Amino acid sequence: MTTQGTEAEAEQTIASGIFGTVTSKRVIYNSKRGWFSGGAREDIPLKHVTSVRFTIARSVLAGILFVMVGPILMFYPDGGALAAVAGLALLALAVLSFWGSPSVAVNTAGRDASSATGLPWQRKDAAEFVDAIRDHMARS
Repeated sequence: MTTQGTEAEAEQTIASGIFGTVTSKRVIYNSKRGWFSGGAREDIPLKHVTSVRFTIARSVLAGILFVMVGPILMFYPDGGALAAVAGLALLALAVLSFWGSPSVAVNTAGRDASSATGLPWQRKDAAEFVDAIRDHMARS
């Protein structure tokens, strides 16, 4: 007696991180992820993924504004401790604005998925996630 078809392959995890998980059959993607939100989970079959994009979003104008206003608040004569803390916070935001946040977008056949944004120090995680998807797409 012969069997028709082949046994289904077990799904293997290729990469997993903050932005999602890439398996041998699908991408589990945290779309609409931002600095203060976890995003929404999307399961996308790998055969439906048409492209994946990795970008770094920087806000130079906001960084310049924060650098200009931060020291003014820090050294304002009548500002007190609260103004100094606010000035330091603005300088920290300036550093984050210049550093840039990684953003990943997975496009599928029929629709464009929204992007997921991470904190600046999560750049390596975003690059590994994108590379895992691209490697698997190249093999398919």
